[in-house]
Amino acid sequence: MVAGGSLVRKDVPPYTKAGREPLSYEGVNSIGLRRRGYTTEKISEIQEIYRILYLRGHNNSKAISIIEKEMEPTRERDEIVSFIRDSDRGVMKGYISRS
Repeated sequence: MVAGGSLVRKDVPPYTKAGREPLSYEGVNSIGLRRRGYTTEKISEIQEIYRILYLRGHNNSKAISIIEKEMEPTRERDEIVSFIRDSDRGVMKGYISRS
C-alpha cells in the first residue's frame, strides 16, 4: 500500500506500507493481511522479515543472507527475498526518522 501523493521511484516490496518523501518503509500492511485471511503467526513472520530488512541497519544483501539463514522457508519469505533480489530499480529505503 502506498500513501496518496507519494512519488514512487523504487520498488515497494509485498505486504508493506510506504509513504513520505523520499518514499520509505512505513510498516507491514497488517490490516490488509488480516482482511485476506492471514493468521497472526503469519503476519508476525512477515513483520520479522521486514524488521531484519529495514530496522536492523543491514544493507539488503546482508539482510537477505540473515533472513535465509535464520527463518524457515515459507511462500511469503521466498516471495519477499525474490522480490528484493530481482528488483531492477532497487527497493524503497527503510523508515526515515523525522525528529
